[in-house]
Amino acid sequence: FRINATLERGPIIGKLEYRWYSAGTGKNYNFLHTGWLGYQFDEDSHIEVGLNRVPFGAGPYGISQSWFFDQHYYVGLADDPDLGIKYSTKLNNWSVDVAYYARSEPSFSGRSADSARYGYDTVRWNESIDEDGNVIFGGERNGYREENQVNARGIYHLQHEGSSSDLGVSLQFGELEGEELDDGDHWAAAAHAVHRRGNLTLGAQLSRYEFDIDANNPWGTDTLIPMGAYDFAWPVAAEAWLPALSLSYKINTDAIPWLDYVLPYMEWSSILKDESEFNDSQLFILGSAWASGGWYIYSDLAYSDGNYFIGD
Repeated sequence: FRINATLERGPIIGKLEYRWYSAGTGKNYNFLHTGWLGYQFDEDSHIEVGLNRVPFGAGPYGISQSWFFDQHYYVGLADDPDLGIKYSTKLNNWSVDVAYYARSEPSFSGRSADSARYGYDTVRWNESIDEDGNVIFGGERNGYREENQVNARGIYHLQHEGSSSDLGVSLQFGELEGEELDDGDHWAAAAHAVHRRGNLTLGAQLSRYEFDIDANNPWGTDTLIPMGAYDFAWPVAAEAWLPALSLSYKINTDAIPWLDYVLPYMEWSSILKDESEFNDSQLFILGSAWASGGWYIYSDLAYSDGNYFIGD
């Protein structure tokens, strides 16, 4: 269940979204998804202050159009709200975003130590892993919180006869505040492109991320870092490449009165980890979105060998 509100009063703008989830008896959790106020300077420029979406990747959801998203979302590099200030503008054929985030989004109400949130971030948790790889719950809370993060993104829009392309670059750098661990830092960079021709859309993105962390943690290595969302945390590879591809085709259904259009899509993404002992986590999605009036329905078939929601 969720509540959404939008504010537009002269140049003053804002958005609010709060969500409640039930995962079974005693497993309820809730969190603030979006909460910012802003100022619209003109038609092409505005500022947002509060819990807003980090500008990284080809768009709000990266290049993905599926319900599950691609692997960028699960390492905090797509549709990730953080607490800070963002300025967005258009300059000729460019769309430019610059932002500063004092910290990642706070954890709200749930059972986890720090993961009752929507977007994936580095978190502090009270679990550890023994020598056999088993999770031990209820230990001393440890891990990291993101802070003092800066982002910059530029997207160049090209128009061709019968088609268009958006070519862009995203950059991110921030600090990590450790709990029971030395502080660290992290960075990420991406090149992305979205090409549209008629009803066909092809998206591609290649990203690199690295977390520089203290090896004196529950896993005894600097190659894993806890990340969490949806009231659940798990260790993630600290350094990796992340390629992603998305292909979709919009089918208008004028002959069907109760259906506006169908959007079938195929998506693939993978976390190619630097650590040779880790498997690369693939995610493949075949699905479609169905639009009818105020309804927007997803049907996804997803396969993975390393993903929070899909599993192995």
